[in-house]
Amino acid sequence: MLFRKFLIFLIGAALLTACDPPPPEGMVLVPAGHFLMGTDEYDDEGHALSLGLDKPWFADESPQRRLHLPDFYIDKYEVTNRQYYIFTQATDHRTPRSWRGPKYPEGWDNLPVNEVTFYDANDYAKWAGKRLPSEQEWEKAARGPNDFRYPWGIAFDFEKANLSRSPTSKRGQGLQPVGSYPQGASPYGAEDMIGNVWEWVWDYYEPYPDNIWQAEHYKGKKVVVRGMSYLGIGHFPKKAYSKVMALKARVSYRQKLHPVRRAIDVGFRCAQDKPTLYERFFEKKDSK
Repeated sequence: MLFRKFLIFLIGAALLTACDPPPPEGMVLVPAGHFLMGTDEYDDEGHALSLGLDKPWFADESPQRRLHLPDFYIDKYEVTNRQYYIFTQATDHRTPRSWRGPKYPEGWDNLPVNEVTFYDANDYAKWAGKRLPSEQEWEKAARGPNDFRYPWGIAFDFEKANLSRSPTSKRGQGLQPVGSYPQGASPYGAEDMIGNVWEWVWDYYEPYPDNIWQAEHYKGKKVVVRGMSYLGIGHFPKKAYSKVMALKARVSYRQKLHPVRRAIDVGFRCAQDKPTLYERFFEKKDSK
């Protein structure tokens, strides 16, 4: 009897695995499970404010929380000009200013689209049958299950992302085609989550539960962007510059932006819920 039950269990598990769909084209699966969001670190030396930055390091990232998210998919790469062009043609949506016309310049096909507002990004996501990732989803997809500080691990490395390396060359190499830094992929296979462009997420810039940073810093209905960009961060001394870049490139770092801003270093990627077993079997049948 026990053997029969075990056999039935194995067959059932095999069927479920066999019926598990692959991720949609261009997306990767972030499996259900727990992860650590934010940090409990503290800028006890006042380093950020001493450099003239607008907030202490880690102030809006605490306290660290252990969260559980269900399965979801996220784009492997940031949305490109080519993908966004198809959307603008299908919907008559306005194009980014940098295109200077109905189509982007030659050679820009695989560069991440930029100069799009939060609302532009949301419109594209809806048109594509997707959505913008939540802040929690973005951080889990970048961090992985092992509490990484960066998508690639615990140590900062300029070689792993499209980031400006010097305070004297503010824009570095400029935007690069998506997928140019596979060595910087997250544990789930998402690439360019640090560098190239900041990425819009779905959430307003608000304090985490039990956060103690002054409430006035969260006013203004700004939206969170994540992931640092190819632009530099100002004319700091070289030693300070590298440290600031390393701190801003962390997966838990939060930046805020007005939702109608069209910045040259801000783009996005999309997410999508993974269908449940019921949706995969019954709703698909009902739609036939």
